[in-house]
Amino acid sequence: MKKILKTLTIFIMLLVTISLFRVQASSKQYVYLGGDSIGLKMNTGVYVVGKYEVQTKRGRVSPWQNSNINVGDTIEKINGIKVDTNKQLINYLNQSNQDIANLQIKRGNTSFNTNIEIIKNSTNEKSIGLYIRDQILGIGTLTFITENNQFASLGHGVYDNQVLLSVASGDLYKSSVRNIKKSEPGIAGEKRASLERGIIGTIYENDVTGLYGKLENISKNNKLVEVASQKDVKNGPAKIYTVVDGQTINEYNIEIIDIKRQSRKGVKGIKFKVTDSNLIAKTGGIVQGMSGSPIVQDGKIIGAVSHVTVENPIYGYAMHIEWMVDEANRLNRQ
Repeated sequence: MKKILKTLTIFIMLLVTISLFRVQASSKQYVYLGGDSIGLKMNTGVYVVGKYEVQTKRGRVSPWQNSNINVGDTIEKINGIKVDTNKQLINYLNQSNQDIANLQIKRGNTSFNTNIEIIKNSTNEKSIGLYIRDQILGIGTLTFITENNQFASLGHGVYDNQVLLSVASGDLYKSSVRNIKKSEPGIAGEKRASLERGIIGTIYENDVTGLYGKLENISKNNKLVEVASQKDVKNGPAKIYTVVDGQTINEYNIEIIDIKRQSRKGVKGIKFKVTDSNLIAKTGGIVQGMSGSPIVQDGKIIGAVSHVTVENPIYGYAMHIEWMVDEANRLNRQ
């Protein structure tokens, strides 16, 4: 029986540092090239990741059965009381004498209220039958820093069950790559890294183009490069900047093989092939943790790595850098 292998691409969380400003009497923009390995902690609020039946002394019960609650929703309030963490919600349930709770739910850009049962499980603990999470931890590569120390990263948004996560707040850390699990056909590898102590920035935006925030304790010592527009990008040689050992940023050779001219933001504007034998020997191609790595062609930053092609990980995709620059500019105007 023939095995059919479909093309599969996945997000590969990674960040890059770039600093952005406009030159007087010119439309050109310049950034400080990144590639730094970073760690991130995102506070998502009380986020629903699943539902379960609660075992009680009367049998299994589904407290959410008559409620309008979906996986991917965020619980903002319970009986009018704001909750930002799992602990706050659990403490409220334990102190409540009620059988019904009114929840304020955020779904996408809409907020609404729904009721849910509060029941006791077989060990007399109170439950509403929801799996919840309030934080996400990850490793990535910083994408850019603006003149006022804004940063952009990842080259894609952070999702759960195909839902773009809402970020209440978050922290950015320096990260050191300890070793690499190599990619191979059908399996995406990954950077294995540890976080350094001390917060270097604050995360405040999770957009389809990446994570954005403000840097606090980092110097802009990286190379200053011009920002390319889509029309500047062409098929041919280019370089990516990333960390594969410790905190040292290295450049590696790639080949741009396909370009999509986009009228609205998308994460797969550039397709490329890794041609650098050193990177292939070390990582097998593109690995998780590389998303956000900057791509430079003819001295200009043209994109940020966003995806690996799992069936053949020497191939990957990148976002046109102008979409990330546009988002950074928009946030800077707010």
